[in-house]
Amino acid sequence: MSNSRLIRTALASLAVVSSTVLLVGSITDSALAAPSFVAPPKDIDFTPTELRLYKDPDSGKQYWYTTYDVVNNTGKELRFAPRIELVVDDGRILAQGDGVSSGVVRQLKAYLKNDLLEDQFEILGEVLPGKEHAKTGLIVFRADDITPTELTVMVQGLSRETEKKPNPKTGDMVTLRKTVKIDYLVPGDPKPRGTTTYSIVNREWIFR
Repeated sequence: MSNSRLIRTALASLAVVSSTVLLVGSITDSALAAPSFVAPPKDIDFTPTELRLYKDPDSGKQYWYTTYDVVNNTGKELRFAPRIELVVDDGRILAQGDGVSSGVVRQLKAYLKNDLLEDQFEILGEVLPGKEHAKTGLIVFRADDITPTELTVMVQGLSRETEKKPNPKTGDMVTLRKTVKIDYLVPGDPKPRGTTTYSIVNREWIFR
């Protein structure tokens, strides 16, 4: 074999090796650059306080109320429009603010003396991310009957996570939404005094 032919063969082999090294290097770099795990978005953080009973001095009607702090931990601006309900131990469900006058809300806000406190309508809207943009909300339910000893507050709208399950009666698939469940214990004879509080006995995420 001539020297020129040997040189051409060697150069061709070197080109193949170089191409292979470049290809492997490119794949390795891409693999290292690609994230191996993408963390799911965080939920909006909801921190409630104890439950209290209030009696309107004008009408004599009574109301359950509590406050909460909400912090957007998702890293991006979100619209906050919660659906909040009270579940009584006899199965009744009351929507936040249903049957509650604006006058009662004003009285509670004046009593609590918190300039940052927002009612169910004022708190609706965009929430910026971060603790520095936290909001404080007021929840009020009418208390037609104060004999129940177990009350549960359900808060929906803090997470976009859902779950599909068959309806136990019809078999149809239904969409359940991630919801905060807060259980309160009201022992004995509840008194409509601002200083009397009823503690949280359980707090958990459920799909409802």
